[in-house]
Formats: sequence, structure tokens, C-alpha cells
Amino acid sequence: MTAPGDFDMGVHPTRGPGIRLVLVVGRDLGLALLRRMPLDEVGAEAIVRAPNFGRTPPPPARGELRIQVGPPAATLSITIADTPRPRGTVFALHGIRDSRESMPGWGPMLAAAGYRAVLPDLRGQGRSSGDALSYGVLESRDLTQALDALSERGLVAGPVGVMGNSYGAAAAIEWAGRDPRVQAVVAVSPFASLREVVAGYLPFRLPPSLVARSIERAGARGGFDPDDASPARAITQTRAPVLLIHGEDD
Repeated sequence: MTAPGDFDMGVHPTRGPGIRLVLVVGRDLGLALLRRMPLDEVGAEAIVRAPNFGRTPPPPARGELRIQVGPPAATLSITIADTPRPRGTVFALHGIRDSRESMPGWGPMLAAAGYRAVLPDLRGQGRSSGDALSYGVLESRDLTQALDALSERGLVAGPVGVMGNSYGAAAAIEWAGRDPRVQAVVAVSPFASLREVVAGYLPFRLPPSLVARSIERAGARGGFDPDDASPARAITQTRAPVLLIHGEDD
């Protein structure tokens, strides 16, 4: 039998979505310099624009589940790594502007440990549709709807847990804060809140007023309250045990 430690548990981010965002933001900065776009609009674009903005989902792949969520309407792409007689169901969530393909070892590891692993591409990322990122606010609602849909299909076995990396870790904590069915969380390098993480996006300090306006505009564009994007608050609203993992250079 393969031991869980035999799997590659590393995260391998894909660069394409990040490069596309840099190009879009670079274009918008040019417009801002020409005074054709407010700087806070450029900031909002950098915060909430999803990699799949304006795109429809690709044709379903073999073994892929599609679940409709919202509002705002989106289609989640989900795959399952299964095991005979699972002792629980664990969702595994990827990082920002990425997909489940960035963590190929997580599903097999969970299955080898006796769990049914559910691997979604979060809204607007990977093979899922959606125009905006909401830093766990809409994503946590999506996950509740996904759990409902999977339960109706008989695809949830035993207690439910969730583990995630970075953006996915934050979404995991926020989901546990709103859905009591989540009974355990493993969060690898989550951020504390949207307001705190945005300030660290760039290697130089921006005026706090510009950052604040960008965040407010981002929430308006994405259809969510920026103050709700707070794992630090959500962790006080769940009874699930939460394992937080951070490195010294995080």
C-alpha cells in the first residue's frame, strides 16, 4: 500500500493567469497615466479580476463534475479522487489564480489515507467560470452549494473536512465559519483578511487611502463586502478544529 508521505504534496503554481493579469494591469496603468482611468479602478482590477473573466467553461472532461452555483452565477468544475469505503470526505482547495492541477499529489494522498477527496476549481479559475475573485466570500457560498449538490448525488461519505493552500486556505476557514457541516480544517498559509493582504501585493508602499478606495471598488465590482473576506473573523465563528500552517518566510 502506498503511504501518504510517498506523494508529492508540493504546490506548483501555474504562471499563465498571473502573466495575463500583469498585462491587463499594465494596460490599465497606462490609461491611468493618461488620466483615462482612475488609479483605484486599476487597483480594483488587480484585486478581483478572475483568470476566466468573460470566458465560458470548456467542454466537460472525462470524470469531471459540473455544479451550478451563485449568485453571481458560475459553473464549478470538480473531480473526485476516491477510495473504497471512505471514512470521510475532504475538499482540497488551490491557491489564487490557479487550479487543482497545481497540487497533483493532494487527491491521491487523501485517497490513500482513506478519504474521498473532492477537488474543485474555485470560481473564475482553472476550468470553472466566473468573472470575479472574492477572497473566500462567494467561494464559501459556492462550496456550501457544491456540498449540497454532492450530497444529493450520494457523493458525500462520512464527516466533511477541508484543506487548502493560501487563497484556498482562506476560503476553507471562511467556509467553516458559515457551514457547520465542515468538521475539520487544514489551512496552509492563509491570509488574515483582504484588507491586510492587499497592502502586501506590491514591493513598495501605496497611499493607504488609495488602497482603501481600491478595495471598496473591488468589492462593488465583485458583488461582495470586503469586510466579509476575513478568515481571522471566520475562525471565531466555527467549532471545527483548525490546523494553521505557516513558514518562517511567509
